[in-house]
Amino acid sequence: MTSEEFIGIRKELNKTQQQMARLLGGSVKAVCSYEQGWRSIPVHAQRQMLFLLYLKTNHKGRPKPCWEIIGCPDILKLNCPAWEFNAGHICWFINGTICSGRVQANWTEKIRLCKRCKAFPAVLKNTLNP
Repeated sequence: MTSEEFIGIRKELNKTQQQMARLLGGSVKAVCSYEQGWRSIPVHAQRQMLFLLYLKTNHKGRPKPCWEIIGCPDILKLNCPAWEFNAGHICWFINGTICSGRVQANWTEKIRLCKRCKAFPAVLKNTLNP
């Protein structure tokens, strides 16, 4: 996540830097550092911000699960944590998912792939730069 994306999400959430720091369990100084690009944004903060943005958006019912959207084969679906935890609507939030035929090893790799996926929520796509 870039500093611009961080700022964009914070503004979409309608939070001050102080409020964002509280939500992330950090300090205002850390939030300022992320926004200025002085410090990289930790994975836990990136995930928390995306999750909060997702929750804040108005969903009309539960979105289709990822395995239906992308037509995931049963062999992969049955071994995927998104399927196991019935979390296909938030697959992008779950680590260790099987996407593009392989387990996603880390957040950076995973979110890069998720940004291009049809199952990734539009509200998040519009906020993040692909």
